[in-house]
Amino acid sequence: MTNTRFKFLSRKDDYYRHFSALDIGTDLVKVLVVRREGPDGVVLGVGREPQHPSAMSGGAIADLESVIQACNRALEAAEDMAAVTPGQCVVGIAGELVKGFSSSIAYPRDKPTTKVRESELKGMLQLVEKRALREAQHLLELERSYGELEARLVHSAITGVRIDGYPVTTPIGFQGKNLEVTVFNTFAPITQVGAMETVIRELDLELAAAVAHPYALARAAAGEDAWEQGAIFVDIGGGTTDVALLRDGGVEGTRMFNLGGRAFTRRIALAQGLAYEEAEARKLRHSEGLLPPEQDRQLAELLTQDVEVMLQGLALCLKELARGERLPANIFVCGGGSLLPELMKELTKNAWTDGLPFAREPQSRLLQPSDVRSLTDTTGQLQSPQDVGPLGLANHALRVEAEDRDLVNTVMGRVLKAMKV
Repeated sequence: MTNTRFKFLSRKDDYYRHFSALDIGTDLVKVLVVRREGPDGVVLGVGREPQHPSAMSGGAIADLESVIQACNRALEAAEDMAAVTPGQCVVGIAGELVKGFSSSIAYPRDKPTTKVRESELKGMLQLVEKRALREAQHLLELERSYGELEARLVHSAITGVRIDGYPVTTPIGFQGKNLEVTVFNTFAPITQVGAMETVIRELDLELAAAVAHPYALARAAAGEDAWEQGAIFVDIGGGTTDVALLRDGGVEGTRMFNLGGRAFTRRIALAQGLAYEEAEARKLRHSEGLLPPEQDRQLAELLTQDVEVMLQGLALCLKELARGERLPANIFVCGGGSLLPELMKELTKNAWTDGLPFAREPQSRLLQPSDVRSLTDTTGQLQSPQDVGPLGLANHALRVEAEDRDLVNTVMGRVLKAMKV
């Protein structure tokens, strides 16, 4: 597995100033080339490349060779447009076996008048990570039909630190009786992580960050209301639907289920006796309102049934994430599958929410690229809800650089290195 790409960013400052956001989707590989401008970013190039039908399975890489080839072509297209070839990349990881959740630990300090030291914080973070790993392993073991699966940490971020209930940026140097730390962790099967790392290595890229798609999406697109009131983010891709729950000022959990736009295409192909490619083209024309009226009506009736099944899957996913507590009423949707008119129509009816603990009647809307903060698109090609995903990855890369300079996250990095996770 080889590629012909090469780097020409020779100056060190140029090298770290540019990066690629790599979104390996079931139907499309999407790439953005981004230049850092202080805390913000500028999109210089966009690349999109169709995936082979057998390249992905359940959101995970199934055929390494074809995925690498598609990624290489998408990268080259984006780099040609940007006239820059970054050596670093941020990559999203998705799939039904990717588990993301928050873990908290709190304990009363024996000497509340003494100041919190780094060693004390490190001890707490080690306990949090060990507890999270056990929970992730348990969640994967529940997927018995997949056999034995070993969990591996993909991404970890401290989302909250409190002393005696008071939120602080870093507890070091503070006094207090009760210290509480909350960490969001994303785990995936070790085979899936290994496949992702192989793709990055074969593309001759340096992995700057890996992150669960829904986590990056929620953090990138959440406005002030979402941070205050909470929100649910739903990314409907080709093979999977990714869900993130933002509650109590942080991303509390992410889940994925194995149902996406390809299911709609297969249904059309089966019901109307079409080849898969023909069915996909007809679905896209329907989404754009380009079909004759009678054909459009027939397709709408057909797809409404499958949309109802998808919303049942979403309801089950949210029930698991809710853990018996109230769900926020703001629902934000993106991804290629969200472009089907039946999806938003049935979603906004809220019939699917029966039995779920919503705080009030849910309000759903499509996300647009403009909802992702800190990024400016100079290409004019990012204009659809399906472009929000790669923009979320780019936003995450910008955040990682800032967070790496944060004292608490620096301590976390030392903890993870010592634990070798």
